[in-house]
Amino acid sequence: MEKRKTICVLLLFPVFPAVNQSIAGVFQVSYLNDLHQPSYGFNASEARRLCLFLGVTIASKAQVQEALRRGLETCRFGWTDEHLAVIPRIKPLTVCGQNQIGLVTWRATVTHPFDAFCFNESGMTFSILSFLLFKKKNITRKVALITSTCALLLVAVIFVVYLKL
Repeated sequence: MEKRKTICVLLLFPVFPAVNQSIAGVFQVSYLNDLHQPSYGFNASEARRLCLFLGVTIASKAQVQEALRRGLETCRFGWTDEHLAVIPRIKPLTVCGQNQIGLVTWRATVTHPFDAFCFNESGMTFSILSFLLFKKKNITRKVALITSTCALLLVAVIFVVYLKL
């Protein structure tokens, strides 16, 4: 059975800091499984290709470190440009980064699935709406629904930008 990953991205105005928004140009992309729950879904090369697909680059360790300094904190590991899985932690928490703070690093094999840390130097903020795993028989209907939703949201954002200008 063929499986396919589909993405829909909505461009928003920069909001600093906010949940699911970029900080210092860094944002994290997760994969949503069939139950719409975040799952680690990208090896190191897939993480790089994903960021390029979004029109940005994969974040370097230094860029994620700067975002951490500015308030980025997650409870999920993500790949960086150096093929390191990192988790930015401000407050210690036993279930996140082994209760450590700072940029917690895990030198995992490059085939291990994690999230991806992407970097957008333009400062525009990305909000990842959905990463869904589709089975071949359901692709057409779900992709059409997601594509329509993304198009509608993009038109709404363009309209708001037009009004503000």
